[in-house]
Amino acid sequence: MLIANPLYDTAFKELIRDPEVARAIIETLTGNKVHKIKIRETEHNKPQADEDKRPKFFRMDYSVEIENERGELHSVLVEMQKASGAEHILRFREYLAVAGYMPKKEESIVPVMTIYFLGFNLGNVKTPCLKVARNYVDMLSNKVLDTKEKFVELLTHDSYIIQATRIKIDGQPKSKLEKILSIFEQRNFADDKEETLTYDYGINEDYQRKMVDILHYIGTEPSERKKLDEEAYWKRFEDFNEGAVLKLTDELARKNKDIAEKDLALQTQQARIAELEKLLNKEEK
Repeated sequence: MLIANPLYDTAFKELIRDPEVARAIIETLTGNKVHKIKIRETEHNKPQADEDKRPKFFRMDYSVEIENERGELHSVLVEMQKASGAEHILRFREYLAVAGYMPKKEESIVPVMTIYFLGFNLGNVKTPCLKVARNYVDMLSNKVLDTKEKFVELLTHDSYIIQATRIKIDGQPKSKLEKILSIFEQRNFADDKEETLTYDYGINEDYQRKMVDILHYIGTEPSERKKLDEEAYWKRFEDFNEGAVLKLTDELARKNKDIAEKDLALQTQQARIAELEKLLNKEEK
C-alpha cells in the first residue's frame, strides 16, 4: 500500500493529530494505559527567513491521564516533537524551557514526558527506539529507591527517542512496538523525493490500520499530495542552498589555509634573511 512518508510535516501532523494514534504511540512506548487524552496545542516553528517556507521542526502537546505500574492514575503533559536535523536540539530545549512547563490558565503544573521522532542518526546510539528513564538513587547507600516525589517529577522527565532512519524490521513486525515503528521505517521509497513509501507489512491491529489509512489518504489524495510536493520543493531548495553555502564555506576555508601557509612561509623566509644579514654584518666587522 502506498503511504505518505510520516517524516514529512504534512503527514506527521495529521498522523499524531488523531487521538487514537497518539494514544497507541504513548501506551506502546510507556507500557502504561492511557485513560484520557486531549490535544493541548499545535505549533510549528517559524521559518528562518521569508523564502524558507518549510518548517523543519514540529511539535504537538497532549494532556494525558495515565495509569502507572502501581495502578495509580496521574496527569502528565506529553510532548511529541519531530525534527529533520540535529541543529534543532536547541529548539527542543527552548520549547521545554518555555512552552512545555507553562500550563494554561485552567491547568495545574504537571510532569512532562517527551517523545522525539528524529529524521537523522544520533552518533553514539544505534538502537532505533531509546528510552531515557530516571531512577531515584540514595547516594549514601547507592540503592535505587522505590518511590516518587512530586517536586522531583515536576523538575525532571522521561524521554523516548525514535530514530526513524535506523528502523529496519526483519520479516513481519511482531510486537506492538515493531508494528508502530514499521510505519516510520525509511525504506521502500516509492519516489525519488522520498515523499511516499510502499507499506507491505501485514495489518492486523486497529491502531495500525488507522495509521496506515491516514498516511495512505495523504499520499494519494490530490490536494494532500500537493502539500507533500510543496514541502519536497522547499526541502530541495533548502538542501541546494545549504549545499551551496557549505561549498563556499569549504572553499573559503581552503583559501584561508593557503594564505596562512603562505604567510608562514614568508615569515620563515624573512627570519632566514634576517639571520643571514646578521652573519654578514659580523663578517664585515
